[in-house]
Amino acid sequence: MNKTIDAALAGIIDQWYHSVSEYYITKEKKEQDAGITEEEELKRFHDEKGHRIKFAKGELDFTYGLRLRNQQDTYQIEVSVNNKVADFNYDKLVSKLDEYYTKNRHVKVTGGKALKGVFYTAIFAMDENFQRSIVVEKREGKADIIRLAFQIHESYVKDLTSDHRAVMNIIQDYCVSPLRKVYAEVYRQR
Repeated sequence: MNKTIDAALAGIIDQWYHSVSEYYITKEKKEQDAGITEEEELKRFHDEKGHRIKFAKGELDFTYGLRLRNQQDTYQIEVSVNNKVADFNYDKLVSKLDEYYTKNRHVKVTGGKALKGVFYTAIFAMDENFQRSIVVEKREGKADIIRLAFQIHESYVKDLTSDHRAVMNIIQDYCVSPLRKVYAEVYRQR
Protein backbone atom coordinates (compact mmCIF):
# COMPACT_ATOMS: atom_id res chain seq x y z
CA MET A 1 0.00 0.00 0.00
CA ASN A 2 1.34 3.41 -0.88
CA LYS A 3 1.30 5.35 2.39
CA THR A 4 1.57 8.77 0.73
CA ILE A 5 -1.50 8.25 -1.46
CA ASP A 6 -3.45 6.69 1.41
CA ALA A 7 -2.50 9.63 3.67
CA ALA A 8 -3.69 12.01 0.95
CA LEU A 9 -7.07 10.25 0.83
CA ALA A 10 -7.33 10.51 4.64
CA GLY A 11 -6.35 14.17 4.42
CA ILE A 12 -9.08 14.90 1.86
CA ILE A 13 -11.72 13.43 4.19
CA ASP A 14 -10.31 15.28 7.23
CA GLN A 15 -10.17 18.57 5.32
CA TRP A 16 -13.76 18.11 4.13
CA TYR A 17 -14.92 17.21 7.64
CA HIS A 18 -13.32 20.31 9.17
CA SER A 19 -14.66 22.59 6.43
CA VAL A 20 -18.31 21.65 7.11
CA SER A 21 -18.31 20.57 10.77
CA GLU A 22 -19.58 23.91 12.09
CA TYR A 23 -22.96 23.20 10.41
CA TYR A 24 -23.47 19.77 11.98
CA ILE A 25 -23.60 18.05 15.35
CA THR A 26 -20.30 16.19 15.68
CA LYS A 27 -18.63 13.99 18.28
CA GLU A 28 -16.41 16.91 19.24
CA LYS A 29 -19.39 19.24 19.81
CA LYS A 30 -21.15 16.62 21.93
CA GLU A 31 -18.00 16.17 24.04
CA GLN A 32 -17.75 19.95 24.58
CA ASP A 33 -21.45 20.49 25.34
CA ALA A 34 -23.25 17.89 27.48
CA GLY A 35 -26.55 19.62 26.63
CA ILE A 36 -26.43 18.28 23.07
CA THR A 37 -28.44 15.07 23.15
CA GLU A 38 -29.14 14.66 19.42
CA GLU A 39 -27.35 12.06 17.35
CA GLU A 40 -24.19 13.02 15.48
CA GLU A 41 -24.98 14.44 12.04
CA LEU A 42 -21.45 14.29 10.69
CA LYS A 43 -18.92 11.51 11.22
CA ARG A 44 -15.62 10.45 9.68
CA PHE A 45 -13.93 7.08 9.63
CA HIS A 46 -10.43 5.88 8.83
CA ASP A 47 -10.12 2.09 8.92
CA GLU A 48 -9.53 -1.01 6.82
CA LYS A 49 -12.50 -0.03 4.60
CA GLY A 50 -10.79 3.23 3.66
CA HIS A 51 -11.65 6.81 4.54
CA ARG A 52 -15.26 7.99 4.78
CA ILE A 53 -17.39 10.98 5.74
CA LYS A 54 -21.01 10.38 6.72
CA PHE A 55 -23.76 12.98 6.58
CA ALA A 56 -26.97 12.28 8.51
CA LYS A 57 -28.97 15.47 8.97
CA GLY A 58 -32.66 15.74 8.18
CA GLU A 59 -33.23 14.02 4.87
CA LEU A 60 -29.50 14.02 4.09
CA ASP A 61 -28.30 10.47 4.58
CA PHE A 62 -25.24 9.49 2.59
CA THR A 63 -21.59 8.59 2.98
CA TYR A 64 -18.68 9.45 0.69
CA GLY A 65 -15.68 7.16 0.69
CA LEU A 66 -12.12 7.08 -0.61
CA ARG A 67 -10.08 3.93 -0.78
CA LEU A 68 -6.73 2.94 -2.20
CA ARG A 69 -6.57 -0.56 -3.62
CA ASN A 70 -3.41 -2.39 -4.62
CA GLN A 71 -4.24 -4.95 -7.28
CA GLN A 72 -1.57 -6.87 -9.15
CA ASP A 73 1.10 -4.27 -8.33
CA THR A 74 -1.03 -1.37 -9.54
CA TYR A 75 -2.83 1.25 -7.48
CA GLN A 76 -6.45 2.11 -7.90
CA ILE A 77 -8.36 4.94 -6.21
CA GLU A 78 -11.99 4.17 -5.55
CA VAL A 79 -14.35 7.07 -4.86
CA SER A 80 -17.76 6.05 -3.59
CA VAL A 81 -21.10 7.33 -2.36
CA ASN A 82 -23.44 5.27 -0.21
CA ASN A 83 -26.89 6.49 -1.14
CA LYS A 84 -30.10 5.88 0.82
CA VAL A 85 -32.19 8.41 -1.12
CA ALA A 86 -35.27 6.70 -2.55
CA ASP A 87 -35.89 7.07 -6.30
CA PHE A 88 -32.42 8.48 -6.94
CA ASN A 89 -31.80 8.90 -10.69
CA TYR A 90 -28.70 6.75 -11.20
CA ASP A 91 -28.97 6.94 -14.99
CA LYS A 92 -28.72 10.73 -14.83
CA LEU A 93 -25.76 10.52 -12.43
CA VAL A 94 -23.87 8.12 -14.72
CA SER A 95 -24.73 10.19 -17.81
CA LYS A 96 -23.55 13.46 -16.22
CA LEU A 97 -20.30 11.87 -14.97
CA ASP A 98 -19.66 10.31 -18.38
CA GLU A 99 -20.22 13.72 -19.97
CA TYR A 100 -17.89 15.39 -17.46
CA TYR A 101 -15.01 12.96 -17.96
CA THR A 102 -15.43 12.90 -21.74
CA LYS A 103 -15.21 16.70 -21.78
CA ASN A 104 -12.35 16.97 -19.23
CA ARG A 105 -10.33 13.91 -20.17
CA HIS A 106 -7.55 16.01 -21.62
CA VAL A 107 -7.36 18.79 -19.05
CA LYS A 108 -3.83 19.31 -17.74
CA VAL A 109 -2.75 19.41 -14.10
CA THR A 110 -2.09 23.01 -13.06
CA GLY A 111 -0.59 22.49 -9.60
CA GLY A 112 2.41 20.66 -8.22
CA LYS A 113 5.86 20.86 -9.73
CA ALA A 114 6.35 17.28 -10.87
CA LEU A 115 3.03 16.83 -12.70
CA LYS A 116 2.21 20.35 -13.87
CA GLY A 117 1.12 20.20 -17.52
CA VAL A 118 0.45 16.44 -17.53
CA PHE A 119 -3.01 15.31 -18.65
CA TYR A 120 -5.11 13.98 -15.77
CA THR A 121 -5.94 10.91 -17.85
CA ALA A 122 -2.24 10.16 -18.19
CA ILE A 123 -2.13 9.85 -14.39
CA PHE A 124 -5.60 8.40 -13.66
CA ALA A 125 -6.81 5.88 -16.22
CA MET A 126 -10.45 5.11 -16.68
CA ASP A 127 -11.95 2.53 -18.96
CA GLU A 128 -12.64 3.91 -22.45
CA ASN A 129 -16.19 2.71 -21.90
CA PHE A 130 -17.09 4.87 -18.90
CA GLN A 131 -19.83 2.41 -17.92
CA ARG A 132 -17.09 -0.01 -16.81
CA SER A 133 -15.39 2.60 -14.60
CA ILE A 134 -18.52 3.30 -12.58
CA VAL A 135 -20.55 0.70 -10.73
CA VAL A 136 -23.93 1.22 -9.11
CA GLU A 137 -24.50 -1.56 -6.59
CA LYS A 138 -28.17 -1.65 -5.57
CA ARG A 139 -28.65 -3.41 -2.25
CA GLU A 140 -32.07 -4.33 -0.88
CA GLY A 141 -32.59 -2.96 2.63
CA LYS A 142 -29.20 -1.20 2.66
CA ALA A 143 -27.65 1.87 1.10
CA ASP A 144 -26.86 1.59 -2.59
CA ILE A 145 -23.19 2.13 -3.43
CA ILE A 146 -21.88 4.15 -6.36
CA ARG A 147 -18.21 3.35 -7.04
CA LEU A 148 -15.95 5.21 -9.45
CA ALA A 149 -12.50 3.71 -10.10
CA PHE A 150 -9.28 5.37 -11.28
CA GLN A 151 -6.18 3.33 -12.04
CA ILE A 152 -2.99 5.24 -11.30
CA HIS A 153 -0.48 4.85 -14.12
CA GLU A 154 2.62 3.25 -12.63
CA SER A 155 4.95 5.71 -14.35
CA TYR A 156 3.37 8.62 -12.41
CA VAL A 157 3.23 7.13 -8.90
CA LYS A 158 6.63 8.54 -7.89
CA ASP A 159 5.83 12.05 -9.17
CA LEU A 160 2.34 11.92 -7.68
CA THR A 161 3.68 11.05 -4.25
CA SER A 162 6.59 13.48 -4.24
CA ASP A 163 4.47 16.40 -3.00
CA HIS A 164 1.87 15.64 -0.30
CA ARG A 165 -0.17 18.82 -0.84
CA ALA A 166 -0.14 18.44 -4.62
CA VAL A 167 -1.27 14.79 -4.46
CA MET A 168 -4.26 15.81 -2.31
CA ASN A 169 -5.23 18.59 -4.73
CA ILE A 170 -4.78 16.49 -7.85
CA ILE A 171 -6.89 13.61 -6.48
CA GLN A 172 -9.48 16.05 -5.15
CA ASP A 173 -9.76 17.95 -8.44
CA TYR A 174 -10.08 15.00 -10.81
CA CYS A 175 -11.34 12.05 -8.79
CA VAL A 176 -13.40 13.41 -5.88
CA SER A 177 -14.92 16.80 -6.75
CA PRO A 178 -16.71 15.74 -9.95
CA LEU A 179 -18.57 12.92 -8.16
CA ARG A 180 -19.44 15.22 -5.25
CA LYS A 181 -20.72 17.93 -7.59
CA VAL A 182 -22.73 15.65 -9.88
CA TYR A 183 -24.20 13.65 -6.99
CA ALA A 184 -25.36 16.92 -5.34
CA GLU A 185 -26.90 18.15 -8.63
CA VAL A 186 -28.84 14.93 -9.20
CA TYR A 187 -29.86 14.82 -5.52
CA ARG A 188 -31.30 18.37 -5.69
CA GLN A 189 -33.18 17.64 -8.94
CA ARG A 190 -35.13 14.68 -7.62
